[in-house]
Amino acid sequence: MPDSDGAHLTRNAAELERLRTLGSRLLAGDLPPQLTGGWTASAVFAHLAFWDRFVIARWDRYDREGVIEDLSDFHMDLVNQAGLPLWLALSAGVAVAQAIDAANHVCERIASLSPRAVEVARSTDRPAMLDRTYHWSPHLDELAGLASVA
Repeated sequence: MPDSDGAHLTRNAAELERLRTLGSRLLAGDLPPQLTGGWTASAVFAHLAFWDRFVIARWDRYDREGVIEDLSDFHMDLVNQAGLPLWLALSAGVAVAQAIDAANHVCERIASLSPRAVEVARSTDRPAMLDRTYHWSPHLDELAGLASVA
């Protein structure tokens, strides 16, 4: 769970740097383009961009309506399944640029949240609404592991 002292902001910033570094490695050809399950490294970056923008949209809705809606894991899997063909169609350059842009924006959005909004996310057990490393790190760990064997 994100810390009340804002340590999640520090973690987000550090992992954003790792996202940038791995994006540069993909563009330099240092990552294998093809992953398992029909995914590519580019699709992973596009996937990260989508879900960061989804978090921003959820915070925007919270600002308007005072609620944070959830998707079940089942629905998230369906979104990923439906999104994959679109994410696969993006070039590495576009996917990396989108991921970095979305990550920057979600970090800025999270940093600007009111203390009340942070407490709502914490009290309703929605850590990834504040700490994007819950989503980014497993994907970046996978990509970093592939980079070490490439």
